[in-house]
Amino acid sequence: MKKTLMLLLVVAFAISAFSSFYVRPYFNTIKENGQDYLTYSITGVFENQNFGIGLGLNAYQTEIGGSLYYGKPGMEQSTDVLNGLTINLLKLRVGPLYFRYGMSFPKTMGLGMLMYNYTNNYQNALDLGIITPVANVEVHAPYSLDSIMPFSYSQTAYLYYGILRTKLGFINIETFAGKTLPKNEVKPLREDLLGSVSAYIGGKALRLGGEVGYINSSFDSTSLTGYGAGVGGILNLGIITLKALPVVYQMPYYKLGFVNANYEKNLEDAETYNELLSYDTTRLGGIGELQINLGSLLSANARLNYDLTTEFEVVNPELNGSLYARIPSKQFPLIIVGKYYKPMTTLSELKNLLDKNTSAEVSVGYPISNGLFMLYTKYYDNANDEFKDKIEFSVIAEF
Repeated sequence: MKKTLMLLLVVAFAISAFSSFYVRPYFNTIKENGQDYLTYSITGVFENQNFGIGLGLNAYQTEIGGSLYYGKPGMEQSTDVLNGLTINLLKLRVGPLYFRYGMSFPKTMGLGMLMYNYTNNYQNALDLGIITPVANVEVHAPYSLDSIMPFSYSQTAYLYYGILRTKLGFINIETFAGKTLPKNEVKPLREDLLGSVSAYIGGKALRLGGEVGYINSSFDSTSLTGYGAGVGGILNLGIITLKALPVVYQMPYYKLGFVNANYEKNLEDAETYNELLSYDTTRLGGIGELQINLGSLLSANARLNYDLTTEFEVVNPELNGSLYARIPSKQFPLIIVGKYYKPMTTLSELKNLLDKNTSAEVSVGYPISNGLFMLYTKYYDNANDEFKDKIEFSVIAEF
């Protein structure tokens, strides 16, 4: 026992001697198998450029003021604090190889022909990769270490995926492939096989090219396959960046931005898992996005994607918006964060920015530690058509 303790102290000293140290507390609300949970975590992180480790303590409640259980939802309920000990961050870079385990952040491929702002509620995942001058390969596996004693892990999402970024001459190519698998022996209501390829030429000011996407979905003894292709580009004017795929061709059962922030939720939602049935015609379409960037002070974007019928009528438009603003004050280093999402049937619904399909919120946050903020949030309750308040802790990533 003494030898083990001495070894741990030596390892801790070696890590701290060559790494920066910070503490990251975290609070979140998640839903697992229809049950809402309040989750808490505090992690001490040692980190440098090529190595990082975060030793954490996780706990959760099923209701505010209820019993506190150590570990993560899905584990056997335990009031033993040792069951909450875990690792919440582990990263290692050796030459071209890298390994990262930790919180996953939103991901977009290309201009979002298939994947746009996909996230899994900031839960942990594994990323394995190779970085060389020729190519960058990444494999994403959604697994989380729930507890060290006893050793326990779980799957945090249905979607596994791989990414290959490379360059052929002056052409930048980005390839994505993904597949859903059962999560902790629970099958999603829909099984998906996904793929996309984007290819662009040009420099920082102007890039031109195109993207193609593939969706194969199986549910209720039905198998649907859809393809999409678009051409466009990126115009960077410094503060303002314009991104567009103004010409998009979609075969039946293809949906723009299919893998998005609601993707994991839709896989187990009895009302939305079969949404591709509504996209049963050949359509044109388009994607347009405006980004504004003022360094560390402001990042904002607005994106509209839509379908066109053979009569060139705009249908199925979706409006997405994001905001990140920092107040440059040492006394009050506040941030303002906002997000907006509105799926529609026609553009005429834009006359009413808030309705039963709208998701919208704005938060004012104060920094607690690296990337963690205490937020006062005003959010729109679309079921009751009113704004409500909440206070929460959240990890905020600049974009």
